[in-house]
Amino acid sequence: MRIKSLFFLLSLCMILLSCTDKKPVGQEQGASVQQVDSMPVKRVDSVEVVKKKPLTYKILVPFAYRFCNPDTLINKNWVELYKDGKDYYVGKARYSIQKKEDACVGGMTPHLSGKRNTILFVNQLPVNLGKVKTADVEISDTTFLAPGTTSRFAFAGKRYKLVAKAQGEDVYKNYTLLLNGERICREAEVDGVYFRLLFAGDLDGDGKLDLVLSLPLHYENLRIVMFLSSCAPPGLQIGKAAEIVDDFSC
Repeated sequence: MRIKSLFFLLSLCMILLSCTDKKPVGQEQGASVQQVDSMPVKRVDSVEVVKKKPLTYKILVPFAYRFCNPDTLINKNWVELYKDGKDYYVGKARYSIQKKEDACVGGMTPHLSGKRNTILFVNQLPVNLGKVKTADVEISDTTFLAPGTTSRFAFAGKRYKLVAKAQGEDVYKNYTLLLNGERICREAEVDGVYFRLLFAGDLDGDGKLDLVLSLPLHYENLRIVMFLSSCAPPGLQIGKAAEIVDDFSC
């Protein structure tokens, strides 16, 4: 009897010891979750994002400059918009700069000349070199946007109306140009000269209308402005991308 009691006690101890070596199921699952959480995670904010820089445009036109030195601006990397017959092209800039006597200022001034029928020189354009798409509008040296006149044309399947408005005679007040009702420029006073359209077509390669305009403030003032659709403020058709201003008064 004593031997049986001793054997029973030994068996009970062995069962208890074997049970204490096992971990509860919940404890084992908790340990495995902790290992997953401790794995290193790649930081997303460490990835470098390359932002596209906006283009900065500079323009020049064939002219005898007084306040601008074309030598410090134009170089072989510039392109030009030029006219050949009735068509317009963008090509590598072909130009010359010569110092000539200017009797009005009593000194030498740099003359920038184009070797083709150049409309303007520009430091960069996203459009491919070659023939550019143009609007169906006749442009000549005698085609002015005089106050009270309207120029109508089409481009890329869309009709356009460029309206010129102003008050007064000879000295115009609030000389304004409206493109399909959208004001693209307004000058408080313009003395004895008209605005003029120099180009209408696609210069930035997005298939939308761009304009080059002569917008002088007086009759001895040079002011050429390039408007691009890709520079338009939100909700508008077109925006000013660059301008060049100089003077030829005497």
